[in-house]
Amino acid sequence: MTDLSNIVEILAKQALGGQQQSGPSAGGLGGILGSVLGQIGGQAQNNQTQQGGLGGVLGSVLGSLTGGQSQTNTTGGGNKSQLLVIVLPLVLAWIQRQGGLQGALDKLKNAGLANQVQSWVDPQQQNAQDVPDQNIQSLFDDQDIEQVAQQTQAPKQAIYGAIAAVLPQVIDSLTPQGNSTNPQEANNDIQQVLNMVGGFLK
Repeated sequence: MTDLSNIVEILAKQALGGQQQSGPSAGGLGGILGSVLGQIGGQAQNNQTQQGGLGGVLGSVLGSLTGGQSQTNTTGGGNKSQLLVIVLPLVLAWIQRQGGLQGALDKLKNAGLANQVQSWVDPQQQNAQDVPDQNIQSLFDDQDIEQVAQQTQAPKQAIYGAIAAVLPQVIDSLTPQGNSTNPQEANNDIQQVLNMVGGFLK
């Protein structure tokens, strides 16, 4: 098992501004993410809690983006922490398109980020967070970024910044055993999260 679900929970808590849910009855990860979505899209929260689980909540994030543009307008595109949650599926889908974790690591190294990648993978090292925006722009499809920017009413530069912040955390969470992490295990966890949101990404 990788730590992917942990990082999703941490990002969601950050999007809530560090507010704690009211006790264990909040329903763990689902409850936390549900609150984020309530803030981002103003969607009816009882829908989200009925859907339950990570899939329901992540699906609602994307649903509020693709279906609730008039609502997201009022938030000015949400704050930076909320953008981190929003770009998470984009980052996971990108890793998958490179052929999985190993392919993504190779691609990042070839893009001039070898030192950063080593720091993200090595459990003994502090994550190097300095990912220049131009590196992100060369790696990610501009159309994908444009679509997220339109849906969130956030500038493209903010989307690139959010990806640059999330990418190290995602790679770190997918490599809990460093270089000896089983890449197939990481790819399975990515697929699991993307399966949950796949219907909304089409």
